[in-house]
Amino acid sequence: MTYVIFLSLAPSATAQLTRPGVMDAVMKALRDGRTPAVEPLTALGLPGDFARLFVERLRYLLELREAGSLLAAGPFADLKDGMYVCIVPDERDARRIVEEDPFYRAGHIEPVFTVRPWLAAL
Repeated sequence: MTYVIFLSLAPSATAQLTRPGVMDAVMKALRDGRTPAVEPLTALGLPGDFARLFVERLRYLLELREAGSLLAAGPFADLKDGMYVCIVPDERDARRIVEEDPFYRAGHIEPVFTVRPWLAAL
């Protein structure tokens, strides 16, 4: 079954991710199929602890994609909200994807999120 998860980033996360160049570096690395290194992110102004956690989170999402559980994930352009498209057996497994996200566990994703089954026609 396909589920879409709508979530909101905590304002503290949005403040870090909107630093100039951060999302460009992240998107380039992910398009290349890898996570960015911590050092270039800290050079762009991210605190080291946040950069390490963010890279851990990106690794987590890439592992889910490689396993076939995550079709897509990413923020909306304002970097305040995001969406995951999951292919999992049930809603409980979809919720678990967010709840096991290192960013969620660290409080960088708001605790309330929405999971909806999606009947993708195409």
